[in-house]
Amino acid sequence: MGWAKKFVGFALAMLLAGPALAAAGVARTPEENLAALREQETRVAIIGDRLAIAAADAGWCADGHSLGWALGEVGQYPKALRFAVRRGWAVPAGANLFVAAVVPGGAAAEAGITAGTGIYSINGRTPMRNPFETPSSHGREQSERLIDRLLAEGPLTLTIAGADGVRREVTLRPRRACKTRFLVAAEDEEQAYADGQNVLVTAGMARFTNGKDDELAAVIAHELSHNILRHVSRTEESGTPDNYTRYLRRYLNITRSMEEEADRLSVWLLARAGYEARAPVQFWEHFGPNHDGAGFYGRTHDRWQDRVAAIENELAAMAAAKGRDANARPALLDRRDVVPVPGVRPDISHPATPQPAGN
Repeated sequence: MGWAKKFVGFALAMLLAGPALAAAGVARTPEENLAALREQETRVAIIGDRLAIAAADAGWCADGHSLGWALGEVGQYPKALRFAVRRGWAVPAGANLFVAAVVPGGAAAEAGITAGTGIYSINGRTPMRNPFETPSSHGREQSERLIDRLLAEGPLTLTIAGADGVRREVTLRPRRACKTRFLVAAEDEEQAYADGQNVLVTAGMARFTNGKDDELAAVIAHELSHNILRHVSRTEESGTPDNYTRYLRRYLNITRSMEEEADRLSVWLLARAGYEARAPVQFWEHFGPNHDGAGFYGRTHDRWQDRVAAIENELAAMAAAKGRDANARPALLDRRDVVPVPGVRPDISHPATPQPAGN
């Protein structure tokens, strides 16, 4: 898990590659895999939306918006799967852009939009589509950029249709949220990434946390923390070379420090959104023992036991801060404009929480 300057090319390649793969040793049809992917997309959308709205309401992140949905485009899937996609989501005829997941209580749900709803126009403009055999998410991304621009001017008007094919117009009024999109990549590796604008969770990671939404929230909160703390931009501002080998050799301390920052901020985000603040500890106790190897050039993340210790330290600091002020703000937010120095790892730990006399 972690942030990456240019994960999007990898992430979207996996997203386009097709449905979530079957669990080891279990054969699944494309329809069954798509159903599993739909389920995980909905979980990630709901959790990401809740965290992003809570952080924005607290004033902890750059303002964006939430429409309470995740979008899909038929052409982002390989041509051989497009019929199964249309059938699986019940996308109406003539629609290529569709709603892949809906957050209960969000703007889309309030407008009567459900998963599978086709979008025919956005403020009168026809969404771009990919008619070619090679899968591409460019149409979906172009629509998302268009929506961002139009929402800056006011509410959004869509022409949509459900499975019955009957077209109607709806108006969406977004909620304030952190400027981040939440995506699911159709691969089995248990990973998650952030790139400053997106958070991506693999189907494998979502499956690893099945039945444990607080732990999936811990993963997503960690990645959202990377975006809130501007880790990609701050690393670029430090002069990080584009060459990945040089990056690993020279900037291991930067990445390890930023992973610690994200771990620590995540507990504040979880608490603010009403999730279990100790969920990162529980997650690492499950995940860490089998996912803690160093890379060829060294560690970009601390050992999982050290990460748990830092999280426990931040939990104590958060409890102390909230004991003094129920609306306490995480001190880590003050690091959003701090440019890291290669080879120097700052101390971002907190003093021990004072104990009552006699203890």
